[in-house]
Amino acid sequence: MATNQTQANADRQSHPLLDQFREMHAAAADRGLFTYSVKIVCGKQTGGDCCCVAGTRPGLYATEVNIQNFNLVQAPVLKFVQTLIHGVVVAREPDVTNPAALPKRQVETIVLPPLAATMDDCCRIADMLPAPSGETPLTIAILSIASPQELSVSAVYTANPLNGDGVSIDVEYIPSRRLAIGATG
Repeated sequence: MATNQTQANADRQSHPLLDQFREMHAAAADRGLFTYSVKIVCGKQTGGDCCCVAGTRPGLYATEVNIQNFNLVQAPVLKFVQTLIHGVVVAREPDVTNPAALPKRQVETIVLPPLAATMDDCCRIADMLPAPSGETPLTIAILSIASPQELSVSAVYTANPLNGDGVSIDVEYIPSRRLAIGATG
């Protein structure tokens, strides 16, 4: 007895971001994709009501994400930014981001040559998430990175209080995770 084969295709969402994941996954020859999720904190938080408005204490914040292809073959890389706070809270529980609705400027593909490196910093994130008023607001986001090649990804976080007394710097190495995309074929 034949079954309705269109159901599987009906459940499969179509969006350029999801299509790029599928293409990259297919090119990975069933090895899967290495994925990385990096927290981004950029900008100035001046308000005193930090707990409910912005999620940070008053201060200046910056993030730099370093990506290196420590392989002897080129690495296609898919990157996209999901906003949590951009001057105002955008995705606090129960609200969530919708990767299938990201504007094109928030999705980027690059190819890293063997042993090459690049970075995304607050200036690059501001390009991907333009401010509605022109002045860059406090931005908290997730930078997602995917590649069929395992990469070295680190994040450098700096913060200092508004009074200028001291600076905090922290470097985190971001572990890879394997991304499973439904059965093919």
